[in-house]
Amino acid sequence: MRVNGKWLLCDDGVIRPVVPGFVRAADGQLVEVAFLLDAGADRTVFSADFRDLLGSLETRGNEQTLLSGIGGSAGSITIETVIGFRRDDQRVVTVRGSFGVFTEGESADLSVLGRDVTNNFSVIYDYPSQVIALLALPHSYEIKS
Repeated sequence: MRVNGKWLLCDDGVIRPVVPGFVRAADGQLVEVAFLLDAGADRTVFSADFRDLLGSLETRGNEQTLLSGIGGSAGSITIETVIGFRRDDQRVVTVRGSFGVFTEGESADLSVLGRDVTNNFSVIYDYPSQVIALLALPHSYEIKS
């Protein structure tokens, strides 16, 4: 199984690895989301743009959780939902779990795909060949010298 991503030129002029996906909203609809691949992120967190859409899925009332990283601390809520990715054969693969949603708009412009999801895949970040891919059987990769 292969999910293809891309290198995206962002508004600040920086090129970042992104994987397109979907999130199941409270009404059951799948909503498109661009995930920034972040090998250093422990967990997946949706940008604050999704707060209104996903807020009713909250699992801890209005309790906020502080997430921290290079940029400092940021408030978030935790939700239970399903994330989906379109495979190279056009089928959709899903991951169910608890994910964060930033509560402040300045926390992140993109949703972050963390290791809670990416640990299900072999993740390829290959800037020289312009490849971003999430792999699982029957797909694999080989490194040659």
